[in-house]
Amino acid sequence: MEMMEQINRLIQHWQNQGIEIIPTPEEAIENFESIIHQPLPNDFKLLYSKVNGMYFYFPNEIDNEGFLFYPLESILPSAQEFEGFTLAENNHLYIFAEYMHKSWWYGVEIKPDGKYRIGIIPDKLNFKPITDSLSEFIALYIENSSKLYDYS
Repeated sequence: MEMMEQINRLIQHWQNQGIEIIPTPEEAIENFESIIHQPLPNDFKLLYSKVNGMYFYFPNEIDNEGFLFYPLESILPSAQEFEGFTLAENNHLYIFAEYMHKSWWYGVEIKPDGKYRIGIIPDKLNFKPITDSLSEFIALYIENSSKLYDYS
């Protein structure tokens, strides 16, 4: 399914739960990229241009299944979440969502060539890849797939 179709499904999914949808201004996306010193993957730019995560839920609320998608300005490097500890080979790993008030996290590892992979971060030592597609990750989330809960 095309990325924009998945974003529209996500927006509808959140609206059905009463989650307010707020887009991110292009300048904010550009500013975030300058802070992390690398471009966001285009899929993430498109997502955040349409909806800035669960803006009014962050940092204390969760959706009906226990997920919290961070607003762009709250995405953080894994080293910041884990107080300076960086997962091996993942110094470009950014946390963009969590489950059940930080029972575990979801991160995107951005490669130097612009490719990325999304995975579960159950603790400061582990990153388990799930997909290399934000569109697929959104589909798994909407479907409440068991893949999003398997961190072993």
